[in-house]
Amino acid sequence: MTIALQNTTAASLGVQQLASAFSPAFSHLRILRNLIIPMPEGSVVRTAMIDAVLVCETGIYLFEIKAWRNAFVYRKKSEAAPPRWFLRLQGCSRAREVKDPAWQGGRKTTQLRSLLSDELRLQYFVLLPCEGVELEGVMPAAVITQQDLPYIARLVRNNGRTARTYPLLDAGAIDRTAQRLLDIQGGLSLDEHMQNCRERSEQISTRWNGAGAAAAAGIGLQ
Repeated sequence: MTIALQNTTAASLGVQQLASAFSPAFSHLRILRNLIIPMPEGSVVRTAMIDAVLVCETGIYLFEIKAWRNAFVYRKKSEAAPPRWFLRLQGCSRAREVKDPAWQGGRKTTQLRSLLSDELRLQYFVLLPCEGVELEGVMPAAVITQQDLPYIARLVRNNGRTARTYPLLDAGAIDRTAQRLLDIQGGLSLDEHMQNCRERSEQISTRWNGAGAAAAAGIGLQ
């Protein structure tokens, strides 16, 4: 068993599940894959990728899709530091630490919020679409599995229609909103985003290597 599928495979699976769960709840919707958005000046990476963006009658829903499978997902909380997230392969006692997906999704949502009209509902979820994933302990409500999707689709439909905090979107408004998201992406490409990520990784590697060399030199001088 493996602890993760390839990201592209998991993203394709997640998009299929989104379409299957949300189509019965909404007569018209748009799903955008791999939306690239610019990040604020001074960010460690100049761009960010949103795995899937669903636009429907009640607003815009962002999905951070994780390729984890056959694993228990849990987090450790402390008062002095942000939560730490871990995966433990089923049948194993050891776990490995992973980046906080809720923080990743929230950061992208905050940036996209600044680029869109305040009249649009904007909400994010972390979707774990692969088989064999179990959530342990108390997890954020935004973290969902495939089994949760039909319920989430009905929930966002009913809440949006009942609360009316934001205006509902007809088919034309849904298409215009999807186009607005594509306009935000503009000429940014997936290749460019991946290059930005590689440059950041190289910067971190160079920094650590430099620190290690300096420490070794210091030991040699003692």
